[in-house]
Amino acid sequence: MKLTKQEVLDILFRLFIVLFTNTLLSLATVWFLEPAALYAGGATGIAQLLFRIINRLGANMSGNLLGWFILFVNVPITLIGFKFVSKRFAIYSVIAVLVQSLVVLVIPESPFAYLAEPIETINQAGNTVSTMNYGGILTLAIFGGLLSGMASGLALRFGVSTGGVDVLAQAVSIKKGISIGNFTMVLNITIAIFGGGVLQCSWVIVLFTIVRMIINSLVIDKIHTSYSYTGLHIFSSHGEAIAQSLMNTLNHGCTLFDVEGAHSGKEFKEVYCVVSNYEIHRAIKEIKKHDEKAFITMAPVNKINGKFIRKSIV
Repeated sequence: MKLTKQEVLDILFRLFIVLFTNTLLSLATVWFLEPAALYAGGATGIAQLLFRIINRLGANMSGNLLGWFILFVNVPITLIGFKFVSKRFAIYSVIAVLVQSLVVLVIPESPFAYLAEPIETINQAGNTVSTMNYGGILTLAIFGGLLSGMASGLALRFGVSTGGVDVLAQAVSIKKGISIGNFTMVLNITIAIFGGGVLQCSWVIVLFTIVRMIINSLVIDKIHTSYSYTGLHIFSSHGEAIAQSLMNTLNHGCTLFDVEGAHSGKEFKEVYCVVSNYEIHRAIKEIKKHDEKAFITMAPVNKINGKFIRKSIV
């Protein structure tokens, strides 16, 4: 089947988002999290755990080899995407994992590593005292959380993936309607406790990792709004055609009302439809196909009680 020009441009745009977001995520991991021994969470966090366990056993591998571990952990998770999310989403996930692994392998050392270095002072007895640089580690945690959350949120917002837990979170969110940010936060806190508290015996690392994860989750939920809802009130003389088009395109039901313009006295239709926030642009595009002058109002919908089909964002 031959693709239209618009479809080709859409694919190229999504590929750009894959490259950009996964490069950003790799920078967040290597430049901000690894220097402070913080965990990225998700598949990357699991990869960090395996990497550090093997290093503790005496392998003494360089940090760049973390990219191979990220690739290894993401392979089975990506397969889940093919079954429970969508094939296209899974394909973007495969590309995401490859990009992320490659960038981690070739990226230069962190220019911010000095922020995690201990602060050395001399006490009254003339001895050198080394203390943890809490302010520096907090800075790394904050910026690591902001960048990783921005990467994951943008990827999900535009229908692609950063691999790993994004795939699992998307599958759970589609099936159960659970916030992607909340899902990832619970899973990642578990990784932080095991990695920082059990493996490294440092609850300070756990606390700072949790700070990073909370920031990450907040940013994801701010950017990725696919399961927040909006009610569309559409007033048009082509109401039946608009309703049919919305139902065919978005697979959401519509309700039609007979209304009359108070000023003109003309009778026309009001179409009411609830859509996910990421579907608004697509809905308006369908409406304008039938009536460029349609009057549309939008109102947030806090909760839905009833059948509402949640779909993959791709």
